[in-house]
Amino acid sequence: MEANWRPLFWEPVEGTGERLMAGVILCFDGQWVAQRMLRDDVLENLYGKAASNPKRLIDAALDTYLSVAKQSGFQALSELSAPILGLHAGAPRTTDALSMGDAIRHAVLLHSSLACLDGWDELEETDSPAAEEVNKHFATEVKDAVIAKRPDLANYFGRSARLIHGGRLVRFGFFSGRAVLHFSVIHAVRQSASVRDARARLWELSRAREIANISTAGLVSWLPSDDDPTLGRGQREQLRLNRSEVESEAKVVNLSFHPVSSAEQARDRVIELAA
Repeated sequence: MEANWRPLFWEPVEGTGERLMAGVILCFDGQWVAQRMLRDDVLENLYGKAASNPKRLIDAALDTYLSVAKQSGFQALSELSAPILGLHAGAPRTTDALSMGDAIRHAVLLHSSLACLDGWDELEETDSPAAEEVNKHFATEVKDAVIAKRPDLANYFGRSARLIHGGRLVRFGFFSGRAVLHFSVIHAVRQSASVRDARARLWELSRAREIANISTAGLVSWLPSDDDPTLGRGQREQLRLNRSEVESEAKVVNLSFHPVSSAEQARDRVIELAA
């Protein structure tokens, strides 16, 4: 989906030309939001005990931008050139995004190294796409990347098997005579749901390996890279813990766990395991 947005910049000392990204005004799926992204500790370092004053000023400016956007729409917001309470709007942008938080991260990645994103976790609990939808998107990317390099493996993607007698068919990301693999995504947000999904896939892999008598079975999971600048401190730590948890649970049932941060890395793992 498309997200329409403008970064909002603040000049702590008027006239110097030194601007910080204070926030963003954004519309995703018909919902408008204006959010301060500048971390509290930045303002506290600049103003000490008086930091509450610029916080209130920035928040008031964001509320005004939000009112303009809701009443007049993105076109009017795009044409707005005058600053509001000291906040200057950057160039209007349109971004393809999976969720509002995804669009926010894109804006921060382009314009700020001083933003705080931890607070978006709760919002994305309802805004982010369902785990199955995200997993399918990742699996499709991996499939396309593998087939481009190894077209002979095309028939092994999306194959199904019954895990119990009379049960429903379960679709696997990759199933050949050598390897059975699942693909999953562990999001920086909705981490609990992502880990539950990973655990379920581990059970399916274990059962499929037993039934098909295949020695190689593993979970290939996309996670944000450790140096992803859009991750907050809390998200980064929780991802580290969850990655370790899934890896440990995979080892208990003698499955392999392959964390990757791109479809290309996943492609290489699939080709290696299928060999």
